[in-house]
Amino acid sequence: MNLKAPRELPSVVERARRYLAKCSPAISHQYGHNATFRVACVLVHGFALPGQVALDLLREWNQTCQPVWSETELVHKINSALATPPKNPLGHLLVGDVNAQPGYKTAVATVLARPTQPIAMPRKVQFEPETLKRVAADAGAIDTDFIKARSPLCPETQTPVTFLLRMFRTGERVLVFDKYESQGRHVCECIAPPCDAGSLDHLVNGCKDGVWFLCNPVDGEWHPNPRLGGKRSRRSEESVTAWRYLLLESDEADPAEWMGILVQLPLRIASICTSGGRSLHALVRVDATTKADWNTKAQLLKPLMTVLGADPASMTGVRLTRLPGCYREQEGPPPPKDAPVRKRWVDEPLRFDNNGDPIWTPSSLWCEPPRNLWTGGNLQELLYLNPAPDTTPIQARPTLHQIYQEWLAQKRREQAEANH
Repeated sequence: MNLKAPRELPSVVERARRYLAKCSPAISHQYGHNATFRVACVLVHGFALPGQVALDLLREWNQTCQPVWSETELVHKINSALATPPKNPLGHLLVGDVNAQPGYKTAVATVLARPTQPIAMPRKVQFEPETLKRVAADAGAIDTDFIKARSPLCPETQTPVTFLLRMFRTGERVLVFDKYESQGRHVCECIAPPCDAGSLDHLVNGCKDGVWFLCNPVDGEWHPNPRLGGKRSRRSEESVTAWRYLLLESDEADPAEWMGILVQLPLRIASICTSGGRSLHALVRVDATTKADWNTKAQLLKPLMTVLGADPASMTGVRLTRLPGCYREQEGPPPPKDAPVRKRWVDEPLRFDNNGDPIWTPSSLWCEPPRNLWTGGNLQELLYLNPAPDTTPIQARPTLHQIYQEWLAQKRREQAEANH
């Protein structure tokens, strides 16, 4: 007589996880609060999960939401579900499987005996000026020259275009803005050198509020933004083609102390520039595979960096940051709407070396440069450029002078050996 073995059933947690995989994500401006609360009720009522277990599963599902909820908001949703009387019997989504396998009824009964106490709300992470001061003091006296000296690529020789070519890959597109709330002024495609290092120079002067770029590459196309009711946009996450960078900036921290923090961080910092105002913008390489992966990495960094003065609102995957080499708050005429046809100051075209760096025309061939039409303003100055960073803190990097001296010493040793 053949007896069928009892059907293997997944654990209660795994069943809940499979159920959530079929639930639509919460989307801003599309009743996202209601959708998230329903999922919380499914976990604590339908599967009768303890509050902490339900919170862990809600965190997983949260990665599909647009945008993701904060930890405080997730805890609030679970606590609200725990405090709401269930419309159906507790554990009603488990009832069909109670008798399907020996011991499962006991397992379900254990799950049903969940604690009714709400989850403690997480402590709100806030900027702690004294912590900033204490940690920054470990770096000693730091200024912009200290950071420039340790930049693998010389920041002074970069134009807005060469900066973007260093930071992005050939074929990628970058959205450049002269008005923060706009959809971008130019979609710049990165091409292999040689190229025109001055093709964005018409934005260097005359942009009253400065110039920005979207910190992650885009496809340059217009897409419906579901978080704005389907309004078309080319600066939303639907346009992003790679989740490569995360922005760190601070408007609250003392600039000198914030520099002291940046040089100590064991993060893959690719660039640092001034905002033309009080703050510094640092782009960190995270190389996330998806938006959800980017969110996970950002959530790990956000509490620590917030305590040290970073703006948590700036740590989003679709974020504008300052374009180095451009001025803000200048007086003078507005810049041209489009890049002008290039008219060199000399007849000889600009040349480039194998790395794409411009080879400047000898000064003896220059004509009289055009008159500067703008006055005042603050430069969005590039301080540090490292397109292939590792986790070595900036303060631990050798200066360009030290690298040169080591190279020179090695050449002298080789020459001495050759002479013997």
